[in-house]
Amino acid sequence: MGFCTLDDVRSLLMLAITAADEIATCQRAIDEATESIRNYCHQHIAQVVDDTLIIDVLHGTRTKIFLPELPVVSVKSVIEDGILLTANEDYILGQYGILHRLGRNWTEGIQKLQITYTHGYATIPEDITGVCVRAAARVYQASLRSKEQDGVMGIASQTLGDYSASFVSEAGGGVGEGVMGVSAARLLLLSEKDILNRYRHWSLQ
Repeated sequence: MGFCTLDDVRSLLMLAITAADEIATCQRAIDEATESIRNYCHQHIAQVVDDTLIIDVLHGTRTKIFLPELPVVSVKSVIEDGILLTANEDYILGQYGILHRLGRNWTEGIQKLQITYTHGYATIPEDITGVCVRAAARVYQASLRSKEQDGVMGIASQTLGDYSASFVSEAGGGVGEGVMGVSAARLLLLSEKDILNRYRHWSLQ
């Protein structure tokens, strides 16, 4: 599911969005905005229950393993080199998704750890929803504009009798964050990335 809904986009744009093609276009915009947020944050974000992860334990890892998906809600099981470990005796979950080995180092090697854990948000945070709504709305608006202009970008004005049209140059999404046609509609603005930075897994950049 997306990080926002059709009703969220309808409310922001104050548009009905009821025709089948409008709904399909808006839903696709929501899906694209959601995946863009996930890609930027390097996180799934929405809650996943009992996700299984197989980890290579590199030399120098020692007693700490950093689970990649945050927040970590709970750890169901940890299997180290084929042996099922006991919580609070062999390992303990600390803050920020850090799994601590108790009494010794983690066993080094390829695919030595199999961890089953629950991670992510059961309810998507409001600021993430807000970013998703605005990003999806931009893509949807760009699609509407493209439809009105028969897919030709940059039309400033047009007339019907003895057809004529005038064009303007549009920015391509650089510093000014302009938009050149629906295919170049910017999904995430710099200000929105600032909001998402608190959810970003920086170690995976």
